[in-house]
Amino acid sequence: MERKVDVIVVGGGLSGLSAARSLSVAKRSVILLEARDRVGGRTWTETNTAGGGWWIDMGGQFVGPTQERILALADAVGVSRFPAYHDGTDILIFRGKRAEGPAGTFPIPEVDLLELAVAFEKLDALAQQVPTENPGSARHAEEWDSQSVETWMRNNLQSPAARFIMRAGILGYLAVEPRDISFLHLLFYIHCGGGAENLHKFGLAERLQGGAQAVSNAVAKQLGDVVIFNTAVHEIDQTGESVVVHTNNGLFEGKHVIVAIPAALAGRIFYRPNLPANRDGYTQRSFMASTIKVHAVYPTPFWREQGLSGQVLSDEPPLDVTHDNTPPSGTPGIMAGFIFGQNGRDFADKSPEEIKSAVLKSLMKFFGPKAAAPTDFYIANWPSETWSRGCYSGQMPPGVWTSYPNALRTPVGRIHWAGTETATRWWGYMDGAVRSGERAAEEVLAL
Repeated sequence: MERKVDVIVVGGGLSGLSAARSLSVAKRSVILLEARDRVGGRTWTETNTAGGGWWIDMGGQFVGPTQERILALADAVGVSRFPAYHDGTDILIFRGKRAEGPAGTFPIPEVDLLELAVAFEKLDALAQQVPTENPGSARHAEEWDSQSVETWMRNNLQSPAARFIMRAGILGYLAVEPRDISFLHLLFYIHCGGGAENLHKFGLAERLQGGAQAVSNAVAKQLGDVVIFNTAVHEIDQTGESVVVHTNNGLFEGKHVIVAIPAALAGRIFYRPNLPANRDGYTQRSFMASTIKVHAVYPTPFWREQGLSGQVLSDEPPLDVTHDNTPPSGTPGIMAGFIFGQNGRDFADKSPEEIKSAVLKSLMKFFGPKAAAPTDFYIANWPSETWSRGCYSGQMPPGVWTSYPNALRTPVGRIHWAGTETATRWWGYMDGAVRSGERAAEEVLAL
């Protein structure tokens, strides 16, 4: 046995770190086992120290008002925030045509905008009927969970332009195709974020100085030797008086375990005794969204000189969405691009050279010939990441919420579950991850 502690935390993302931090503050002995050589999980920042220093957020990056727990944690560890760049004109590429409009608007015909507005009002009203603690208990849960978001869109949106904007929203906020997820799951997500308008207004409002991983790095530094890197968990045994965790670096023993990784990865761990059928069934059916995030770095953000915000919505692969990710200093110019859903699946197994070539063709179409020659180019192929296998989060296809209503957060013996997928506010966000870790720690402390 390598170490004996009160609590073992599996996973060094924001949820696992938040759980370990809460337990340490409560004077419980704890260790955190992380399979990677870094903390942060699906927040991962690459830093360039030359030329004044700048950073690339390879994973999660946005925070905003009402995300109280991630903001409180960032403040506590000294990580400041700055407004995300949204000034200028947005670009829409749809059916071979280009349209431009003020930032945050959709340049489609007025009649299509009206249909879209009615649909969003309807979604907000329905979302309020979904309890975030237990979506499967909603009055119309069976009806909503038996259809995909694509089915609902076909029944409620007639305009191709309105359907495209809504699909772009599903891709941008959840990184999945509308056909992949339950309509009940979408309503749950909207309710967790405070409504569709709140998500649109605050979901992409701010960024973290030095990159999102700076928060995790600071927490890990506070925890010190609590965090053990390059240690992958492959078995959790609670058949004895304590819980024994088997890893590639030996055995660890604790009174409780908090598993703070997505269900798709938690399902690859062997459990003694077996997990209950409901928990295992949920684990089998929850899947990771598909995102490839790329960054092209230029000497300056030249698109700003053209009056462009840098945000693009496109129906032409590979890029579905772009954002201006330039640091607050204004240089270098950094353009982030996202390959989501089916496009993400199609490109996940392509070489970095193929991905770069296809992305630059898109960027040149969006922003002109200056986009052809970035000084640096970064690729985060999340579906191919060994310890993530996707991003942003684990998703719910039709039937899961109502088939496995008590599987998500219910402890299994001395095993407790965390991760943004278990959150009831800001589900899928960094804030949800922090909340879930704090909640799991409270569960353990209560015992």
